[in-house]
Amino acid sequence: MRRVLATTAAVLLATTIAACGGGAESTEASGKAPAGLLKSGELTVCTDPEYPPMEYFKDGDTSSPVGFDPNAARALADLWELDIKWQNTAFDGLMPALQAKRCDILWAALYMSPERLEVADGSPFMETGPGLIVRTDTSDITTADDLSGKTVAVQGGGSNEQTLRDLSSRFESEGKPGITVQPYPKTSETVAALSNSKADALIETDVAVVDMVEKSQGKLKSIPDVFPADTQFGVFTLKGSPLSPAVSTSLKELDANGTLGKLAEQYGLDPNRIVT
Repeated sequence: MRRVLATTAAVLLATTIAACGGGAESTEASGKAPAGLLKSGELTVCTDPEYPPMEYFKDGDTSSPVGFDPNAARALADLWELDIKWQNTAFDGLMPALQAKRCDILWAALYMSPERLEVADGSPFMETGPGLIVRTDTSDITTADDLSGKTVAVQGGGSNEQTLRDLSSRFESEGKPGITVQPYPKTSETVAALSNSKADALIETDVAVVDMVEKSQGKLKSIPDVFPADTQFGVFTLKGSPLSPAVSTSLKELDANGTLGKLAEQYGLDPNRIVT
């Protein structure tokens, strides 16, 4: 659920950098490449490759991330006939890195939150929201209403925890048992709580659910469509950059030609969630 947390410090730092610096380097458009690139002939991408299946390192290769986001970024670079360069960055440093002009675009499964859109432009590419995981032998949880009276594990401090607390309050206002919300600092701890029967279910961002279930060796399963897709992932560019409209237009093209949908299927994601 780290993609939910738009840390205040990171946003404030990005705001400070944006106030002190100028816009993107104003290289001219060349061929299929738009204006605004930091370096002619090259697309530099900020990402944090620790969030499978969206972005991660595979087979010990720490130089070339894979996953939906990196492969979609490669498709964008190919569309613009550019080489691609990776700026692998810790999660809290992603937005500051964009503002410091260490990359042209930030593509790292980040929510298009109001805080982020205050300091950068964002182009949507996928709807997302909370997903629900239960043990494989669970048969009495198929809808959100079935969580009444249940214990649900969640990584604490973000919007998924608030979703549970709001749902619990609704149950109680209707005279039903509420939810015992069981927050943990780390995602791995929520999986352990569910696997060890300390919790009846686990709530996590839907794209992360795919990887968590896959790694459970058949012990866990996802329950689809329990919660609505209530937000969007976005590709971020500097505020007012000429790259911003170019990214938006090109994402629409990659959607229309089926590239994004095929990548979604490749990584176990729902192609119907693609939005541009």
